[in-house]
Amino acid sequence: MAIRKFRKNMKPVIWVVTILFFITLIAGFATSFRNGSPNSQLAFKLNGKKVTMMEAQRSMAIMSENYKRYLGPTIDSETMNVIAFNEVINRNLLLDMGDKLKVKVSSSEINEQMNGIKAAFPDKDQFKNALLSQGYTTKTLEKEIKENLILQKVSEMIGAEVKVTTEEIADNYADYKYTMFQGQPLENVQAQIEQGLKAQKAAEIYAKEMTKARADMKLEDLDRSFDNYIEKEEFEFDGIKVTNVEYAKRVLNSLAMTKGEVDEAKELAKTSIESEIKLLKSAEAKGIKPEAGLPLDLQVANSVKELYTQLKSDVKYTEDDLKEFFEENRLNYDIQKSATADIAILKVEATEGDDQVAKVKAEELLKKLTPENFAEMAKGNSDGPSAPAGGSLGTFKKGDMVKPFEDAAFTGKAGEIYPEVVKTQFGYHLIFVQEKNEADDTVTASHILIIPEPSEETLASKLEQVSQIVADLTNKTITFADLKNEAAVVFSEKIDGITEEGYIPGLGYNEELAKSVYGSELDKVGFIKDQKDYIIYRKDSQIDEKKAEFSEYEEQVKSDYINAKAQEALKEIELSTKVTEN
Repeated sequence: MAIRKFRKNMKPVIWVVTILFFITLIAGFATSFRNGSPNSQLAFKLNGKKVTMMEAQRSMAIMSENYKRYLGPTIDSETMNVIAFNEVINRNLLLDMGDKLKVKVSSSEINEQMNGIKAAFPDKDQFKNALLSQGYTTKTLEKEIKENLILQKVSEMIGAEVKVTTEEIADNYADYKYTMFQGQPLENVQAQIEQGLKAQKAAEIYAKEMTKARADMKLEDLDRSFDNYIEKEEFEFDGIKVTNVEYAKRVLNSLAMTKGEVDEAKELAKTSIESEIKLLKSAEAKGIKPEAGLPLDLQVANSVKELYTQLKSDVKYTEDDLKEFFEENRLNYDIQKSATADIAILKVEATEGDDQVAKVKAEELLKKLTPENFAEMAKGNSDGPSAPAGGSLGTFKKGDMVKPFEDAAFTGKAGEIYPEVVKTQFGYHLIFVQEKNEADDTVTASHILIIPEPSEETLASKLEQVSQIVADLTNKTITFADLKNEAAVVFSEKIDGITEEGYIPGLGYNEELAKSVYGSELDKVGFIKDQKDYIIYRKDSQIDEKKAEFSEYEEQVKSDYINAKAQEALKEIELSTKVTEN
């Protein structure tokens, strides 16, 4: 699909541009400003640079839509606007940093991104229409692409400044050797540790620079519509001031737990922040001072990390303590039976002939459908996940469904079954348009989905391909890595930790596959038919169950014991800081 192709061509920071063309929320926004000369209407001036109302509102709309994708439609708009407006400020401050760092973007870089965007559209007219619907011209889009490239380069420059010492890597490895790194030697995970530490340090540098830039910024000529969104003190607790931005972010996170209840989310957010401040004060009482210039959440995270390190150093133990801990947690040290195998999944797709069979089935079923029997027919005939609910899809708006389905549902008549079979990438749909709400521009509908399935003939033809692959793997003329280049092979990896009960890490439970792997000789290639697919496997190794001896795991037991006791101590401190309602 064009969208997927487009996304692959875009660098991460530039992804924000693509959203402009594929969300319906902003479409109405451009129209609302056409009568007010949006390109000249001023939102504010930041350090002398003018930001237009169009730029500010568009950026806020994009950010709001991104949050809605993750948190759902129940987001409180005022809370969201506080965050979105301040992200617009941050974006412009980062562009200022780019100017000070003399970051340059070439016309070829801009053209590369522009061509990637154009390639997502079938023709020039659709591209131009998309620009117009979002209030863009070619020049303003090129300007935004340039700015996004500057932001990316600033981010890279911040990351390039970060240095990680061998001592820091060693300390991190010691902390997580038997947890995150599962006992692997340092050389195996050193690159991973270094990358993680660099990312953490870069985030802190960014936070400090942004805090300083916000403290020094000169914000002028602010449009009154943004007055409520400017960063300011929301409340103070135990001598620490909490801004409306920090509070708004916490409210958004809390909305998921309160199922969209805004007042509850606000109370929960406030209580959570107050508890963290008390935890910060507890750390300070132990001589751990938060680093100035960091946001509250980072101050808390760093202080807790330091506090945890301190608590670990305070843990005392005897050999008897360790042995008792070992026995209580023996299952963590006993070696469980497991196998390692190369596994490849060959997907069997329906042929054109299979597709035609599904189409005919859908057409014949359409002749028998009525509004009265639709739900029962869906339960007995639909291949879709909504079948048990009579095919009900509920109420949806434009943009929620794939285009062919959407077109049929919105052009169909309320109370009637759409007169034609509708084909999408999912299969063939029979649609019952139950209700249409013109005011909200929504449709309530049910559907029956007929998915083209591979026939026995199709499966038989694939069996020949599978047999040839098995022969080639056995003769070592190809490898499992080579299978990744096979069009029909959707998965080919070496998998560790396959249990005899049927758990295949990364693939879930498959008792038949596990049984076949365990029953196979080492290095022998075999295959099974799994529903409509074929799975090819080769057992590489097998470990039998073994009871652990304390002497073998003493170092790991010591580390686990210290961590467990430090976690208990930290939990007690955290519980003592919990703010409860009176």
